[in-house]
Amino acid sequence: MELFTVTDGCTGCGLCAAACPASLVRQRTPGQPPQALAGREAHCIRCGHCVIACPTKSFVHALLPPDSFEPIRRKEFPSPGSLRHLLMARRSCRTYNPAPVPRDDILALIEAVRHAPTGHNMRQVGYVVVDGPERMDAARQLVLDWIGLEVAADSPRAARLHLAGAARAAARGKDVIFRHAPHVIVAHAPIDGISPEIDATIAASWLEIAAMASGYAACWCGYLMFALAAHPPVNAALGIPSGHQGYAALLFGRPATRVAQIPPRDMPPVHFYEPGACGNEGE
Repeated sequence: MELFTVTDGCTGCGLCAAACPASLVRQRTPGQPPQALAGREAHCIRCGHCVIACPTKSFVHALLPPDSFEPIRRKEFPSPGSLRHLLMARRSCRTYNPAPVPRDDILALIEAVRHAPTGHNMRQVGYVVVDGPERMDAARQLVLDWIGLEVAADSPRAARLHLAGAARAAARGKDVIFRHAPHVIVAHAPIDGISPEIDATIAASWLEIAAMASGYAACWCGYLMFALAAHPPVNAALGIPSGHQGYAALLFGRPATRVAQIPPRDMPPVHFYEPGACGNEGE
């Protein structure tokens, strides 16, 4: 298979070759049309950078149909100030309107974040959405069952995560697991992937911001994430595909109330690298 072709509009600028992260696009001499590295087609990660780098739209990729590309509308970009405000206004929501969110709205949010970066552009992140009171109750019980096992074993994890206290609160009827959210969304990826946990975490982070921008709210569901990491049966019971693991979980729904202020946060420490400078103060 010929990985790509170029039309007569090619100027030989070489930008496509410079953009290919796998070095599959080669330009033998400046000004000449590019050629594909023979026999390495399977190494293409289908990122599309070679196509979008071409200023004359003369680069045609065999695996990426031209009509699958969407033009960038820079006028629709948020301003730096509005983006900063959105990021700062994001809050972890622990009080929800119990009404479920339409599935189409959830799918629209996931569609919007499908361009979240993944290691080697593998794009293997998937999602499990739990919705409906009965399904949420069943998922909650999965986590509580795992907590019970940890507490009964008096495990170091139970002590570190204060799981006995969570179990007592749940026994009193307090929903410390899902906070009465109408949904939980789990991002999963292949266990043997290049960077599965990072990929799923980035995807869920993007989803949380997209939810905020759309008027919804989310909160990272720590107890479920701990259960997914420590107890494989939880993954299987939630319907996560074999060979995958759930790495990130968000409570999701409409917020019960709208907050009107942004609480203060300190500026994190920032150091600019200086070659030869000592990294430990006092040495």
